[in-house]
Amino acid sequence: MNLTEQKNTTERKIPELLAPAGDFASFLGAINAGADAVYLAGEKFGARAYANNFSKEEILDAILYAHLHGSKVYLTVNTKTKLREGKELFEYLNPLYEAGLDGVIVQDYGVFSYIHEAFPELPLHVSTQMCVTSYPGAKYLKDKGACRIVPARELTLPEIKEINNLGIETECFIHGSMCYSYSGLCLFSSFLGERSGNRGRCAGPCRQPYCMQGERDEKYLLSLKDMCTIQFLPKLIDAGISSFKIEGRMKSPAYAAGVTKIYRKYIDSYLNNPKKPYRVSNEDLEELKHLYLRTDLQTGYYEKTSSASMVSITSPSYNKTDEALSASIIDQYCRNKVPVKINVSVRAICEEPFTLRFVNPYTSEEEFIQGNTVDVAQKAPVTKQDLISRLRKSSLGLFSFETDSIEISDNAFIPVGAINNLRRQAEERVKDSLIAAYTRTSGSEIPGFWDEEPYAEDHDTNPKPFVIHVQSVSSFDAILPKTGLNDILAFPVEWIENDEILKTIGKEKDRKFRVILPYVYRSPMSDDLTRQITKCETLGNIEGYYANQIDSLAFLQSLGVKKSIYGDYGLYTANPKAIAFLRPVLSNYTCDVELNKTEIAEEHVPGGEFIVYGRIPLMQTANCVKKTSGKCNHTEEFVSINDRTGATFSIYTHCTGNLCYNTIYNSVPLSLHKQSGDLDKAFISAMQIRFTDETKEECIAVLHTFMSLREGGEADYIPSAFTKGHYKKSVL
Repeated sequence: MNLTEQKNTTERKIPELLAPAGDFASFLGAINAGADAVYLAGEKFGARAYANNFSKEEILDAILYAHLHGSKVYLTVNTKTKLREGKELFEYLNPLYEAGLDGVIVQDYGVFSYIHEAFPELPLHVSTQMCVTSYPGAKYLKDKGACRIVPARELTLPEIKEINNLGIETECFIHGSMCYSYSGLCLFSSFLGERSGNRGRCAGPCRQPYCMQGERDEKYLLSLKDMCTIQFLPKLIDAGISSFKIEGRMKSPAYAAGVTKIYRKYIDSYLNNPKKPYRVSNEDLEELKHLYLRTDLQTGYYEKTSSASMVSITSPSYNKTDEALSASIIDQYCRNKVPVKINVSVRAICEEPFTLRFVNPYTSEEEFIQGNTVDVAQKAPVTKQDLISRLRKSSLGLFSFETDSIEISDNAFIPVGAINNLRRQAEERVKDSLIAAYTRTSGSEIPGFWDEEPYAEDHDTNPKPFVIHVQSVSSFDAILPKTGLNDILAFPVEWIENDEILKTIGKEKDRKFRVILPYVYRSPMSDDLTRQITKCETLGNIEGYYANQIDSLAFLQSLGVKKSIYGDYGLYTANPKAIAFLRPVLSNYTCDVELNKTEIAEEHVPGGEFIVYGRIPLMQTANCVKKTSGKCNHTEEFVSINDRTGATFSIYTHCTGNLCYNTIYNSVPLSLHKQSGDLDKAFISAMQIRFTDETKEECIAVLHTFMSLREGGEADYIPSAFTKGHYKKSVL
């Protein structure tokens, strides 16, 4: 290699290869097959609740074994966390922190904030479940203590490069199953089966068949094919991604080891000779397919914003794994620990102590271990081969001693037990040095996860105002005259460029309005949004903006807006620590739709807007059902799909601006008309009514009912089908 080639190799960032482990066999397989790091879950807080997962002792063992091989262990703490669960965090994390855990992957804002305070030396990785989609969002979290971002899988390479410009690490998926929804913005399983994907219990309704409106043929419209990027790894390496992540904590040890082995091979091949033509063998591609495959492979979003070719459409079924291949991989990688070799010098001279000398790899100091005096053999003396064979064994499965030099008397006798004993002493000394190299002092337990006292009972019991979200101009026009002056209307931000809306707002000088930012913010939207928000800032009766992600919140901050920012449903507030994390920026927040009434009351946080009516958004998706079904007309409108039970799910196709996305709504609205009296006495500041595809008449009837209830009257309109959501029942 010439000097120029050497320089280019040095400058090119070497990505970490990060593998999944759902059990200890998968962990061993991943490390032994060449993973630089492994991510796994303990018995709590992990977003794969149905994986086998690891006991505390297994995690400690995994940390030690990974460090032995120069690898790392990241713990997933990536679920929305309720208050009572958050109080268990310190006891759960502290022994792992002390043992040198290399990082935690976090979704919940409260958990993120708490870990940063209690375990300041523990690297914080932002989970893809936090749905970070832009430079502003990544910067916001970096400033709060994150050292790595796992961005949304929907980002293109140019968007990832923007985040890399922050100087923060990025961890991107390169292989495995893909969710149809932006991760963390999916409530489908939660509202259909009370199993929350945000809490690691997704039931996978996206893998079921659906029919487009007006059609009878079932198609798998929401089921993505598996990702495989092996063929364009050089582009990902050259993009400066810090960590290449393989999905699959629910998959087999053979999958974890086999996929790791192949990606290790091609990463190393390219880095060792980047000018050599890059080719992936058909044999390796076939092996990847036979380890695990849903229908077919696709390359993800790195080079496109959406594509029908990514969707299964015809079938979500799995191709069979190759049992012989799996068995071979398990035998080679997953059954045993691989000891690290250490060279030792041996002295076994009669009438002198039996001695081992070696350089400790974790202190760089020479170690000197003496045993008993070497006797003169009465019968068979010990041979060099005897010593070599005994020293190569490993009591702990961690180290194997290779003899660098042996000085031995021809008639030396050393009992087998004495050889084994000296070897064990040497192993323990090196092990202790390894542990000491990573050990931290105990974390600093702050005053509990949340120990503030409940708020006093003399809170405001006056009737609460309504904040009414509308999706159609006709609904806006119909209900505006029906609302009270203290009620607030919220509408999509792009309407601010609609002349008729501007005229209406101008006439209603005594009313307050809010605008709703896109449910998902990405950098291609920046120019349009900047123009629209700049217009909003000039209007006196626009009082603020709804932000659904940390990205839209951070984008508003970056513009220096003077008006208030309100948290929408996707800025999850499952615990008071999360609310406290967001409060410095937010004027108010939307109560978490996955909490029941008792859990909301336990938060003891004043304010909060509570959704009392509306179709809850179940998914935000980069792919579009119209495009997938060949019906793209570049129109912003409602379409629908039906499931096998006949339930109809409305989908709004956001097609304006530079980036399309879909919002899939629940088949029935949430309606808490029977509970509105309780809510009026609760610690909330406003009740949200959210209209989507209702007719003007339905909007007026729903609004009239809730206004009547607010004034002590009766409900004169009840939807024919509705849900109470999680108001009474706790989500899993």
